Amino acid sequence: MIKIAVCDDEKRVLNEISEKIHAEFKRLNCQADMYNTNNPFELIEHIKINKVDVLFLDIDMPSLSGMDIAQFLMDNDTKTLLVFVTSHDALVYQSFRYHPFGFIRKSHFDEEIGAVVRSLIVELQKKSEYFSFKTNEGFFKVLFTDILYFDSKSNYINLHLAENLYKFRGTITSLESELSSKGFIRTHKGFLVNQQHIFAIKGDDIELSNKEILPIGRTNRENVKKIILRYMR
Repeated sequence: MIKIAVCDDEKRVLNEISEKIHAEFKRLNCQADMYNTNNPFELIEHIKINKVDVLFLDIDMPSLSGMDIAQFLMDNDTKTLLVFVTSHDALVYQSFRYHPFGFIRKSHFDEEIGAVVRSLIVELQKKSEYFSFKTNEGFFKVLFTDILYFDSKSNYINLHLAENLYKFRGTITSLESELSSKGFIRTHKGFLVNQQHIFAIKGDDIELSNKEILPIGRTNRENVKKIILRYMR
């Protein structure tokens, strides 16, 4: 599922281009989860707490420009692919410093959306990495970005997704060695957590993106908190 955000201060234009973007991803057999807003400040708040794979963004908005939002993305080192949508061609050159993935002219939207979406899909596929494992039912693979956390029970590991749970043989220690470079952190002797899904630190617990609460272990507690806070910044 590709997470897409679309922002344009004109509601009519927002609705039109959002429908066309969704239709193009669907035509290419890609599921798209759409977030649409005509309020750039609401967009900023959405990006702070939600993963956004692709952002289609109007450059010229009166209250907060697309350039300002692009600067926010750069300052926060987001991995969002940015596509500027504009009716002012001259602004395209000013936006190069934000390293956008692409541009679409509003006056040529229907002609240009297809090529941009195809390029986006290719780029996102390059970014997609999978975790492979074997259960009693067979072999499986899931996107690292979809994994919330692992927990250990005796000689078994539970892999937690938002809506599924898998169980396979293994130890949390060997898993930590394998996945620490992928952004997973040992928050407790029995938990290995995907830092992308850590929403907040509350005392000696962490809250995940699905509102689930997990403990932070006593061992190296302060160091774990520092790592998490550094990542969340």
